[in-house]
Amino acid sequence: MLLFDQLNKGDRPLRMVAWGIAVGLFILLGGLWRVQVMSAGKYREKQEVQSFRTVRVPAMRGKILDRQGLELVGNSPRYRLSLYLDELRPQFQDEYRRQRTNLLIAKKLDVTPASEGFFDWVAAKFRKEKRGSGLTVADIDFLNRSARYVVASNAIVAIYTRMNGSTNVRFYAEEQFHNYWLTKRALPMPVIEECTPAQIASITEQGWSVPGARLELVPVRSYPNGKVAVHLVGHLRRDDDYDEDEGRFDYRQRDYVGAIGLERAYDQELRGLAGAKSIMVNSLGYRHQHGEQELAEPQAGMNLVTTLDLDLQKAVEKSLDMVSGDERGAVVVMDVNNGDILALASAPAFDPTEFIDGVSWHRWTNVLMAEPARPMFNRATYGEYAPGSTFKILHSLALLEDGVDPAALHTVAADPSRPGRGAYFLGRRKIEDTAPPGSYDFRRAFIRSSNSYFIDHGLRLGWEKLLSMGHRFGLGEDTGIRINEVKDGDFPTMDVVQRRGWTAGNLANVSIGQEITLTPVQLAVAVSAVANGGKVFWPRVVDRIEPGDPFAEGEITRIRPGQVRSEIKLARRHFDAVRAAMRDDVSEAEGTGKAARLEGFAVCGKTGTAEIKGNGRKDKVTWFASFGPYEAPRYTVIVMVESGGSGGGTCAPVAKRIYEFLRDRERNPARRLAAR
Repeated sequence: MLLFDQLNKGDRPLRMVAWGIAVGLFILLGGLWRVQVMSAGKYREKQEVQSFRTVRVPAMRGKILDRQGLELVGNSPRYRLSLYLDELRPQFQDEYRRQRTNLLIAKKLDVTPASEGFFDWVAAKFRKEKRGSGLTVADIDFLNRSARYVVASNAIVAIYTRMNGSTNVRFYAEEQFHNYWLTKRALPMPVIEECTPAQIASITEQGWSVPGARLELVPVRSYPNGKVAVHLVGHLRRDDDYDEDEGRFDYRQRDYVGAIGLERAYDQELRGLAGAKSIMVNSLGYRHQHGEQELAEPQAGMNLVTTLDLDLQKAVEKSLDMVSGDERGAVVVMDVNNGDILALASAPAFDPTEFIDGVSWHRWTNVLMAEPARPMFNRATYGEYAPGSTFKILHSLALLEDGVDPAALHTVAADPSRPGRGAYFLGRRKIEDTAPPGSYDFRRAFIRSSNSYFIDHGLRLGWEKLLSMGHRFGLGEDTGIRINEVKDGDFPTMDVVQRRGWTAGNLANVSIGQEITLTPVQLAVAVSAVANGGKVFWPRVVDRIEPGDPFAEGEITRIRPGQVRSEIKLARRHFDAVRAAMRDDVSEAEGTGKAARLEGFAVCGKTGTAEIKGNGRKDKVTWFASFGPYEAPRYTVIVMVESGGSGGGTCAPVAKRIYEFLRDRERNPARRLAAR
């Protein structure tokens, strides 16, 4: 009160001080009003924006090309429609208020709007509420969760309606959506993975007003030739695994990793180096509108140039498709002079584009892996089959090396129960022969595929010499093809024979290609060695690895062709005798491979049929193993068909169509196979 008494007495200096204090307080209050009221929204946003998140950005995968640079696997643009959840926050809040009001009404509680600002919060602290009013933490969590799902679902329904009920619109279950919001709310949520041209036109022309919906351009793996060579090139699968070598990221954009074939074997080279960007997020985890920055640019993967010839590959698969019925088989075409795989096919095939968006468990188990078709099964490199009479090619070399006289005659006994057919009697056991009874020298026994001849000579030859010849050609061993879908077959050693307790009966079976297994690629390597005079090559499927941009820096890695695994030292006359017998098997009227005879191109081959028994199943595997032309061998063609009629009737015609393609192309210099 003393201060006011002095002011009332007219103390001028004190009055000036008082007015100065009053003005200062007024200015302070004005500043506080501007900061706390006028600029509250701006500062609130700045307070919310408080952290960064790193995002892994996958690189563009390299292409897989044929030997002439034609594209087997590449990349193509895809338009994806996504929802950005951060742009739906106003709708989330409105829906929350609506549901909160309804819930409070249902509970007959206080319907006072939920507080938002600082002053509302302070007022709420002093506001007297009715006892028992308000919501529990569980109620608030439920309302927030429900509001977000309702708003997002309504947005997707709006998109679905504008797309005229298109089936490619993705709907999210509530739990699925909630998990996405918890872990990836800063990233776009896909609604249409691949927009059709009509959908793209609708989105761009109509100027959509669906909140948060954006059209994005993303690269995806493309297969311009469909299923061609799919078992060798392989396919991709989603990759959501954490890679320690790449560092820890808060988010990972959708990426893929090679699942099978060359995509898997050369995944590191094809996928390149991932990049990184940072996004600024607020305290709620939403992306800030102006908070994105690139930290490291992705580096595209290397291109893989294979030894395949695309035109030949298409011709091979077309020829195999002409087998009547539901064909299950494989074809391998190899260059006999350097081991290059020129074509490799397995049937039935599968569509690699299915795996871009994922395959359902039902389709995987009931279609892709279902017996007996098994479209995912690479029969050319992973299928292990009894070679049947095609093994007689190597058996013949073992006999000739052991000193068997090609002109010496062997008498095939008649089969009492099958008029006009021969048989071999081993003790009480009868082994049927497709050749008729009579006298056979080596050449006639080969082209008539006489079981009796080869069993009789095989028993005299013995285990060690017969198995040794097979191992010299690489049977039962890794071929060296750098893909994971490779088997070694079952071609035993002497130790295995002794451990299994095999007897003369087993030796008789092995002599005609039973009780042993190999893959079509292994047989291609062996036949190529016979054709070229004894060089067993490591088969090659990749020629080089090179940068996708020819002007970019990067080292070209070349895989040297013609790498010899071993060289079989046999007298030249023995190779000549077997090659001549294979020629006659096709050219002679009584040859089992005459269906492969081709004018102007001397095909040399050997048919084979092997029986499969076990697990209550009885089936046949049919073969045609060949090379050509006889005068200057260049190609090996192996055809295998499951459940075929016979090697000569089922497989030889397939090989003929392949050789027709090769012959016709060689007559046209512009289409000749590019040399490597």
